[in-house]
Amino acid sequence: MSVGNIVGNSPGTQAPLFEGCPPGLVPRSGRTAYCRVDAFPCEPAALADRILNPLEREHWTRMRAVDKRRQEWLLGRYAAKSAVRLLLERDLGMQPSFPEIGIVPDPYGCPRVEGAWIAADLQPSLSIAHSQGTAVALAALDPGVLVGIDLESLNHRRENYEAVAFSPDERSMLAGLPYELRQEWALRMWCAKESVGKALGRGLSAGLLAFHITGIESASGKVELELREGAIEQFPRLRGKSFTISTVRESSFVFSAMIYQQGVARMRPSRQEILDYLLHKMGELTQDWDYPDPVSAESRLFTELGFESLDAVVLCTAIQEHYHTAMPFAELLAEIGQQQRDLSINELADFVDTHLGAPAGVDSVSGRIQ
Repeated sequence: MSVGNIVGNSPGTQAPLFEGCPPGLVPRSGRTAYCRVDAFPCEPAALADRILNPLEREHWTRMRAVDKRRQEWLLGRYAAKSAVRLLLERDLGMQPSFPEIGIVPDPYGCPRVEGAWIAADLQPSLSIAHSQGTAVALAALDPGVLVGIDLESLNHRRENYEAVAFSPDERSMLAGLPYELRQEWALRMWCAKESVGKALGRGLSAGLLAFHITGIESASGKVELELREGAIEQFPRLRGKSFTISTVRESSFVFSAMIYQQGVARMRPSRQEILDYLLHKMGELTQDWDYPDPVSAESRLFTELGFESLDAVVLCTAIQEHYHTAMPFAELLAEIGQQQRDLSINELADFVDTHLGAPAGVDSVSGRIQ
């Protein structure tokens, strides 16, 4: 799709026309949006001022990286926010400004959309990729849909990465292709692994060979993949599941994309994932507090971290919004108040793990029946 966007609130400042989605990469059905941008519409600093919110702008300003990396990060945010804006305007009639669309990394570094306009039933999924000065983004709106996108440049030569990235039988698939297609298909297979890792939200942290390619179709560009080893440990419910990833070559780039409908509810996180999220959230909440020690699982909210009752309410509300699940936090806070005891982050993780996915009925903070 081709999209023209107004950047920020500056009259007359037009973004470049985003190029259409490569044919065969993303299905035209469903509430999804794809955006690609190949160049800055203005100076990077000016673009940052127009599209980033204060926290994002501070992060970009303080980013310790070479200029190329900083510019790719900014270009990726531009493409991502444009995709989300397109999605909201086209399917819901909403028109948030660029700064009102926040994009923050979750505990695993995957982009998560934030904003005051987000409701419990409105949480876009998002994936971003960039390579050699081009950025792409894929966003989806339907509940339970996970998206992953990746691209690589064929002009960026890499030597002997296949030996590390692929198993012997995956390399046999490559060897069975005509010689002139092997480099391209090695990148297609690599991008396919990246797309699945991004869609599932953990990247390739389980290991490159844990994302195992079982088949390729050179005519359609489809890649079949299943999880193995460490990835199965992360996502045991996906054992035996086969994923289909679309790959396309356009000019000097290889693209891949996966849109996975996992059901009405998102996959239930493990107890460790819950703890990781809480530690990440606590780090955000306490980063400006006068607390000398790192936040750990054993840190206690009130006596060590200096929480007050309102801080606890804010935290409980954030947890409920993050998991889109009502939990009896009011009862928990009343209990620790009556018993005059403290609450560790570990105990809070146990509480969330116990109640996550339980039948909704009690408003987490107010105690009202819903």
